Amino acid sequence: MCGFIGRLEKSAAASCLPLEFLKHRGPDASGEWTSPDGLCWLGHVRLSILELTEAGAQPMVSASGRSVIVFNGEIYNHQEIRQRMDSIPWRGHSDTETLLEAWERLGAACLEQIRGMFAFAAYDTHSGTLHLVRDRMGIKPLYYRNEGHSALAFASEARALLRGARPSLSSSALGFYLATGHTPSEGEVGEGIKILPPATILSRDREGRQTLQQWWRMTKKPALEVQSSRQEICAHVRSRIEKSIEEHLISDVPVAAFLSGGIDSSIMALLAAQRIGKSLRTFCVGFPNIGFDERAIARVVAERAGSQHAEIEVGPSECQQWVMEAVAAMDMPSADAINTYIVSKAVRQAGLKVALSGLGGDELFCGYPSFWEIPRLSFLGKIPPTLARSLVRFSPLGVREKFEGAPSFDAFTLALLRRRWWSNRHLKLAGLEASVAWPKPPESFLDTIQAITQAEILGYMEPMLLRDSDQMSMAVGLELRVPFLDHRLVEFVLALPEQWKRGKPPKRLLIDAFADILPQEVWNRPKQGFALPMDAWMRGPLRDFCRQGIELARQQLDRTFLEFAVQGFEKRSLHWTRLWQLVVFGHYSGK
Repeated sequence: MCGFIGRLEKSAAASCLPLEFLKHRGPDASGEWTSPDGLCWLGHVRLSILELTEAGAQPMVSASGRSVIVFNGEIYNHQEIRQRMDSIPWRGHSDTETLLEAWERLGAACLEQIRGMFAFAAYDTHSGTLHLVRDRMGIKPLYYRNEGHSALAFASEARALLRGARPSLSSSALGFYLATGHTPSEGEVGEGIKILPPATILSRDREGRQTLQQWWRMTKKPALEVQSSRQEICAHVRSRIEKSIEEHLISDVPVAAFLSGGIDSSIMALLAAQRIGKSLRTFCVGFPNIGFDERAIARVVAERAGSQHAEIEVGPSECQQWVMEAVAAMDMPSADAINTYIVSKAVRQAGLKVALSGLGGDELFCGYPSFWEIPRLSFLGKIPPTLARSLVRFSPLGVREKFEGAPSFDAFTLALLRRRWWSNRHLKLAGLEASVAWPKPPESFLDTIQAITQAEILGYMEPMLLRDSDQMSMAVGLELRVPFLDHRLVEFVLALPEQWKRGKPPKRLLIDAFADILPQEVWNRPKQGFALPMDAWMRGPLRDFCRQGIELARQQLDRTFLEFAVQGFEKRSLHWTRLWQLVVFGHYSGK
């Protein structure tokens, strides 16, 4: 896990860019490379996980000398890929070297064989062509900036392209942030900086010609033919999860697991312990004097797993300081990143570099309220659009402000808009355009549940949860791995008809697949989420921090809108998250 930055010029010598603004992503080592013709420069910072010697250093040049790569991520099946390639004088056992040699031999065709999370830049010294590549699910980020036809700059974080300054959001990106709590998953975010979409290759030749190619789609394959019994379906799900977790344990340093006491993290910890035994370290973060605390349930799971379990207690004053640190660490503004930073920092301070996360389980196995709320609204997509819009217009305020102005009423779009934060009316009040460029629905759906799953992945998990996981964990030098997002598991579960995934309690299929090892205390209770007492803190110890954020937000948002939000929060008619979103933006954008 690392960070990289680079630049490709059309004619002039490529200028070196400072690595210091990415150092938090790779505190262990750094390196630079300039092409013989001087037109391409690559820089890299390293968090050493695999091949801890110099044989894993980057930028890395291929055995032939033709190709050079900078890479961020992990290729979990790289040893398997190595066995398919002969006549290569391997210099070490890093997945970077495997990826580099496979790319030189096969080009984009090698991506079909790869299982992992990755973003990389590969340069061909013979043709002068640069390729930027991002993984299927968008786990690892990649930003780029065209400077006319003369140059292309790119990096693992947007602010690295501006020498540490965070980009000023464009009007459309700011509107999207207010509407969703995060910035867009593709297109420009500001100051000419764009996000490379997941599963996409950007190629640029020495003449400055540039192309984008999508190399994978979640539903590119037809529904898998599986046996009809629930027992066999559960066996298929279980085998894929077991295989994914086994592969995600590859490391030359100890691997830990977040253990919150929830279904996903419990399954992950139990399976990881089966593979590596008592060497697995599990962590649960607790907060004294806070109503939400899952340490007791996490302790039950840890005892069953036989892991080296640690309960990390974070006091209020320390936690509040970390909240402010998290806002300062954001590469892109997010209304929902604080928890990840706090847990990541606690685990990193315990001496760990790698941790497993249960992210993805809710999206794949119907863990969110959207999976039972949106089907109740599916009738809106079956009636004339004019009638549907009229029904929404006369619905209760909460429903109306989420769905009014919906571009369509299919299940995918309804699931996207269900997570809406501020309405079109509020965007206008803030002085912004009311229109929001929502992600477009895929061409077809197997059924309503598949549509909702894709909406949760494309509209929430990828642009918010994964981005937050990357920027908050890497801010403290921790690598987070997400076994539930193995693409084989994603493809399989998406292809299952909805009757296999629906049921009570939520995530019934996942629970049934692991019924023999999952303690009943984990799943037989109301679903909870890790939540800090932010409402109380924003009215107390974080009050000045919030005031500063709102004052800074006045530079770009209408004063009337901000006063509306502040008064709503003070009167308790507005949820604290809505004001916090504006506080974060203020501190993010404040100069």
